Amino acid sequence: MKQLSIANDIAIDSDIRALLAELGIEAWTRIPRAAGKGPRTGAREDDHVWPGYNAVTLAVVDDAVAARALDALRVFREAHPKAGLFAWTTSVDAAL
Repeated sequence: MKQLSIANDIAIDSDIRALLAELGIEAWTRIPRAAGKGPRTGAREDDHVWPGYNAVTLAVVDDAVAARALDALRVFREAHPKAGLFAWTTSVDAAL
């Protein structure tokens, strides 16, 4: 199993959730407001100096689903290079 972690600009959050639905990922946890800074997109601190913010979505999925999700997210990011999207996986030894 893998934990799929996705940090994205809130402006594309509905696109990310639609992508997860297309992949059959129905169980996830979303952190709706997160500050961050990307190398291509700059800072999003949700204040008057650095407006905007990110969302973070976490899902525990099978390895094959995680690989398909990363591939789909890579394609989305290449099509929208300024959108602000970073995703990664982490091994999960056990889950309830």
